[in-house]
Amino acid sequence: MKLKKELESIRIWATEKGILSKGDLKTQYVKLQEEAGELAKAIMKEDEEEFIDAIGDCVVVLTNLAELGSKHFNKSFNIEDCINSAYAVIKNRTGKMIDGTFVKDEEQVTETKKPIVEALRHKNGYFNLPCKHSEINNFLLNKNISIGGRVFTNLDNLHLIAKPSKNGGVAYIYAKQIKNKTT
Repeated sequence: MKLKKELESIRIWATEKGILSKGDLKTQYVKLQEEAGELAKAIMKEDEEEFIDAIGDCVVVLTNLAELGSKHFNKSFNIEDCINSAYAVIKNRTGKMIDGTFVKDEEQVTETKKPIVEALRHKNGYFNLPCKHSEINNFLLNKNISIGGRVFTNLDNLHLIAKPSKNGGVAYIYAKQIKNKTT
């Protein structure tokens, strides 16, 4: 791996800072989520410098997590082993791009077998979803939602276009958003 020197530098730094001797899997996982949040912020702001920094920070934390995981599980592995293991799984994977996300073939089959719940169309031109905005992703783990003739699965990132109701009730989507999403 071409990053061997850089990854070893991260491990030395983490050792010097006490992360690898006193660190905890759970707190490092929380740190990873913090860094992922910074990455999301950089993407939304289209801030290239912060984008690069946030990805680097995620790699640092993942490197530390691999080392801590190795100790926790009493097995010898590092970030390089984790990357190689993941690549061995995905390298021959087939699928297609759907709305900017690579969806492996077996996920597509699983998604089409779920029961479909119809969203109710309101007279004012929007669809009421069968759940609250905060529950969309969990709802879509077990069911698909049909909105204006299009079936949405948990692969469609529906939460990004749905709106939460002001009173905390069900989420909604305007019909014109569905047309834009399907074109």
